[in-house]
Amino acid sequence: MNFDLYYISPELILAVGGIVTLLVGLATGRFTKYGEKQRVGIFSPEVLSSVVLLAALVPSVILLADDKVVKGIPQFGGMIILDGFALLFKIIAILSTLMVILLSVTYFRGLRFHRGEYYALLVFATLAITSLASSADLVMIYLSLEFLSIVSYILVGYLKQDPRSNEAALKYFLYGSVAAAVMIYGMSIIYGMTGTTSLLKLPSAMWSVRYSIRFVAVTLVLVGFGYKIAMVPFHQWAPDTYEGAPTPITAFLSVGSKAAGVAVITRFFATGVTVGTFDWKPFVLLLSAATMTVGNLVAIPQVNIKRMLAYSSIAHAGYMLLGVAAIAYGSSLAIPSVLLYLFTYLFMNLGAFAVVTILSSRLRSDQIRDYSGLIRRAPVAAVALVLFLLSLAGIPPGVFIGKLYLFAAALQVARDTSNALFWLTVIAAANTVVSIYYYMNVARVMFFCEAKTRTPIIASRPLNFVVGLTVVVTVLMLVYPQPFIQLAHRSAAMLSGI
Repeated sequence: MNFDLYYISPELILAVGGIVTLLVGLATGRFTKYGEKQRVGIFSPEVLSSVVLLAALVPSVILLADDKVVKGIPQFGGMIILDGFALLFKIIAILSTLMVILLSVTYFRGLRFHRGEYYALLVFATLAITSLASSADLVMIYLSLEFLSIVSYILVGYLKQDPRSNEAALKYFLYGSVAAAVMIYGMSIIYGMTGTTSLLKLPSAMWSVRYSIRFVAVTLVLVGFGYKIAMVPFHQWAPDTYEGAPTPITAFLSVGSKAAGVAVITRFFATGVTVGTFDWKPFVLLLSAATMTVGNLVAIPQVNIKRMLAYSSIAHAGYMLLGVAAIAYGSSLAIPSVLLYLFTYLFMNLGAFAVVTILSSRLRSDQIRDYSGLIRRAPVAAVALVLFLLSLAGIPPGVFIGKLYLFAAALQVARDTSNALFWLTVIAAANTVVSIYYYMNVARVMFFCEAKTRTPIIASRPLNFVVGLTVVVTVLMLVYPQPFIQLAHRSAAMLSGI
């Protein structure tokens, strides 16, 4: 069994760093009580976890530039593979967690919670995502996915005194348990029929399996993957979980957890169950259309900003599935479009949740009606939120370049109206128009409704930093998108097995 510590250094740093953060938190008694100011020192869990993540980010970036990684480097007997595709998702996971830590510093100030354990769990969640991104074996996929799910259950219910947080964690756990059981059953069928759990060996081994069995097995596995990205009809947990969870954890679920699901679905269909061994195009086409349509339509009547962003997140999962569907049609832009979309979505969505965190901590409410007149109370936050919402809708800047690339990937192979992928692109474009309505409704409340009070809202430095960073990257993606496009293409070209 071959392994090189250098190639698994990001995971090693996260594993050891998470344990150190946990032990330091326990040793120093970092427990914040109601009303107590949160002291952030050099040995505080916040700083330690951030240092660990930055330390893991460095080898991830260095490895991405390593030519040896181009063809993929198998580790642990091929259970994990280090390639550019995995490294980009590792970078996305680490960046998203770093910003979630900054959101958490302010959000939990004055609340009763165990700080050391909380930040250690965030590091462990990042470890689970990085492991999942590299997984090239069904067993490793299951273990990584369950590791991420268990940590996520705890983080969602971390505010033990809040009944909504408890309810959100319970619903998330129940849905996740059922989805995991269904998924592992499908994986067991694949192993029983092929004798292998390696994604790289599945294409040749699946040929001898009866089509009906392939159909059942892939459907069951897709249940588990679909649950992780909140794909319709496995999305019911998302709105309640997003609303009840602490706002920084909601942000993490919408980006980090979703990135993990997108990574495993893309690798599973691109290298494992390829369209040549099983025609999964109708599955993904139908699920993509249903996911983006349900997400956008149900988001319209929402009165809670976190529930609205939850349904928005569901819709974005549908857009990403459009890129996955393009893989089956042989589009050379398919995988790069998924990677680019997810990378841009990272900054737009985290930026939106950063503003929501600012307003939630000051207004003590997540109701959209309480955002009335915010342009007068928090002009910078209000303008930034409109910028992020426009970006999420697909209007420049931001996700616009990612969505444009998704449409280009689909239309590259769907050149006539008889192609189902063409009509899926039309549905995606129509859904983009629908999304503008509920995004701009928030802007209407902030800009044109009368404020209940004129008291200014002042954000903390960590939150201002996250908002500023995400705004800069959002604008940069519009004026100079070439580096991001090149990064997506390089990472897609380094996906092992295709």
